[in-house]
Amino acid sequence: MKQVKKLENEKINNLMIRYVIPSIAGTVIIGIYGIIDGIFIGRTIGAEGLAGVTFSFPVLIAISSIGVMIGAGSSAIISISLGKKDYKKASCILKTALTYIILISLIITCFGYLLIDPVISFMNLSKNLESYVVGYSKIIILGAIAQIFAISLDPILRNDGFPKKSMIILALMSIFNIILDYILIVVFNFGVMGAAAATVLAQGLGSILYLKHFLSGKSNVKIGKNSLFLEFSTIKRIAKTGFSPFIMELAFGILMIVHNIQFMRYGSPLDVSAYGIVIYITSFLYMVYLGISEGVQPLISYNHGAKKFNRVFEILKKAVFVNAILGICSFLMILKFPNLLIKIFNPHDTNLITTTTIGLEIHNFAILIMGVSMVLMMYFLATEQPKIAGFLSLGRTLIFILPAIILLPIYLGIKGIWWATVFSEYLSFIITIYFITKEFKKIKYEKLNVKK
Repeated sequence: MKQVKKLENEKINNLMIRYVIPSIAGTVIIGIYGIIDGIFIGRTIGAEGLAGVTFSFPVLIAISSIGVMIGAGSSAIISISLGKKDYKKASCILKTALTYIILISLIITCFGYLLIDPVISFMNLSKNLESYVVGYSKIIILGAIAQIFAISLDPILRNDGFPKKSMIILALMSIFNIILDYILIVVFNFGVMGAAAATVLAQGLGSILYLKHFLSGKSNVKIGKNSLFLEFSTIKRIAKTGFSPFIMELAFGILMIVHNIQFMRYGSPLDVSAYGIVIYITSFLYMVYLGISEGVQPLISYNHGAKKFNRVFEILKKAVFVNAILGICSFLMILKFPNLLIKIFNPHDTNLITTTTIGLEIHNFAILIMGVSMVLMMYFLATEQPKIAGFLSLGRTLIFILPAIILLPIYLGIKGIWWATVFSEYLSFIITIYFITKEFKKIKYEKLNVKK
């Protein structure tokens, strides 16, 4: 228990180094192997292969959103329980989360495999493109349990006080994925199906390593002999707390579907391929921001549970500052070297490079403030305020952007689709600032009343 007790006493800078750096390293590793997937596909199959995977992404994201909900929800309330010194409750939450993962994974695999063919045929794609989408999606669906286990257990491991172990497991998953990408895509020429299989097998390895930690007896949160345990009130609490990141992830999948439809309506599969490359590039930066946000979440949750609000706000301020600096640096880098980044995926297709450059330069304005928005939204998740966190997430990833994606292209053409993300990001940023200012005032008012 010494690992978690340090959260309320150790110097904040030391804590942030100990938690945030491994978290960034872990999420960046995920971002890198995601990019390498795209590089293998772009260089071996070309623009149509990239388009096929881009059309399949919503399936991958829909499954991962369940893992994100369980992982974020259970890890936050486990950390709050640890802050309150309620170790028995923390253990019950973990057992419920494990049972929940198994049940929901089986449901997703059964229904997903039955529905995927009619859903994709409804998209009316060319036969070749449809074969890429079907092949990739089916393998991802069959491996749903590995994906959900890996995504769910990583934040729980970090909240258990083992951020370095989380980083090591993510690194091993990444290396395994890259090796399998080369073997399955380049050596055996399995194409997009090889990329999907590599992803599932790497997540399977991660799942085994995460479970080994909690079953080894070395964890702070114990599973015990009766590992499978289902408490419906805890499931409700996990779902409620994890609703915000779940919505963010799921909405991203919905947005990809709408983007693909609009790009096909106002452009061609080439624009879908360009969108896929932009997603690969910006997802790496997103992962850096996410690493910082997830790294500070256990620190905020624990200290909030221990009612050490000064430490909570100090941690939040430092995280906002770091993400703001990274946002500025990322913006300037993309502004100066857009073509260099794009050519990593396909150096020969000049039409693809030109189309992607236009989209990336517009999308770049959203990257500038994305990190700050993410860490502020994470605060409401970490302090178990699901209504605010859910509203902000839903607004940023769905409510504000959907009308913009539909309306802006009418007046701006295909560029309007790219500008929709920028519009949504800035509007949600303003609203998030309003809520966080209100939160600061509320805590200060409560402190004054306590002193009186």
